[in-house]
Amino acid sequence: MKSFKAGFPKTPKAPPAPPKTTNTVAQPTFSKPGAPAAKPTTPTTSPTTSPTGSPNVSRPTTPTGTTPQGDAFKPSGSPQASPSRPNIDANSLQGPQLPSPNLSESDIADMALGRTPGKGKAMTPRPEIQKIVEDMKLENPGAEVLRYTDQGGHPMLKQPNMPAGTDAGVCSAMTSEWIRTGKEAGGDPLKGSQAFGKLTDNHFGKLIDKQHAEHLQSDALTKLNGAHLDDISKLEGSVKQLQGKSAQRKEINELLTNPDLTLEQRQGLTAQRNQLTQELKAGMAQLTQDKDAIAQKQQSISHLVDDFRTGRGGGHPGVKVQDFEPITPDTFAQKMYDGTKENGHYRIGLRKSGEAAEGHVLGLHKTDGPNRLLDANTAEWKTNNHKDAVNLTADHIDQLYKGYATFDITRY
Repeated sequence: MKSFKAGFPKTPKAPPAPPKTTNTVAQPTFSKPGAPAAKPTTPTTSPTTSPTGSPNVSRPTTPTGTTPQGDAFKPSGSPQASPSRPNIDANSLQGPQLPSPNLSESDIADMALGRTPGKGKAMTPRPEIQKIVEDMKLENPGAEVLRYTDQGGHPMLKQPNMPAGTDAGVCSAMTSEWIRTGKEAGGDPLKGSQAFGKLTDNHFGKLIDKQHAEHLQSDALTKLNGAHLDDISKLEGSVKQLQGKSAQRKEINELLTNPDLTLEQRQGLTAQRNQLTQELKAGMAQLTQDKDAIAQKQQSISHLVDDFRTGRGGGHPGVKVQDFEPITPDTFAQKMYDGTKENGHYRIGLRKSGEAAEGHVLGLHKTDGPNRLLDANTAEWKTNNHKDAVNLTADHIDQLYKGYATFDITRY
């Protein structure tokens, strides 16, 4: 772990304080992502009467990430665990469906969906998570646990037939709501943490629903983008065909300059040239129409991706600070520090190697004073300053996420 933090000296060690367990969240395994990706670019090249190159159409990758953003859901195509579960509130339940009036609205919704109701109390984290947290506290003097978020130990995530996209946990939804509650608290770390704790203790089922909704949206965007890429491939194929016909027409023009051609030969070549000319005109018209359709689809997908990313910021638009870059011991801490210097809430996406690789999400709240770090697998933390928060993040990478190859940063 030292190698991640060589540039950031730590605060002198102090006796470890007992963990504050005012709240808790959970997830059965470390989160896996969908494979979201970069925003497509509108094509600009317009065909000419004699195509000589491929159309200038960018080939977007999977659109649901921030090139791609680190997710908490599985890649598109993973088996869906159960049908979609809608959000239900107390007002939507009628007659004999309504449980005891002493139950909270969240309890009613959870029971209606077959879940274990949230009791409004922080759960005790698993011993192995407590041990990891205590070790990190020793390595990072001054770091405090505001609440455990051991999602892997939460009873709601241990039930069978979980909604699609939640069987690997709810780290994306949890981070999204952590950002939302923090921003709606005006950036006050204490108030943001309190609001987040109330959510996780009393409405954990909503995180499951949000994670499921993200999964469905990601899957839909991935399929839409796949169809879009197919259209681009077809367009490129059409361009190659037109280029071939244009080359044939050029060859015929050269042949027609031969004065030794017979009348019959000249007539035959002229007929071929006229046919190619008509095919080129028709092909170019269709190419222009297809390019315009692709450009419109790209713009539509871009808007959908922006909406998706805004949702992952708790409804707040984000600014991409850093695209996916390698996680290496000698550069990670400095890149993290440089990428999170401005005050605000950050979504840090982690991803393993491969186009549809697993991923995880962390949250960081930077202020001029205390900073907060959220990892759905361990806890919501408080550090005395920004550098300590970066050191603590590096410890998480070193101890829990060694198999992750790249990370990106988005500020909200």
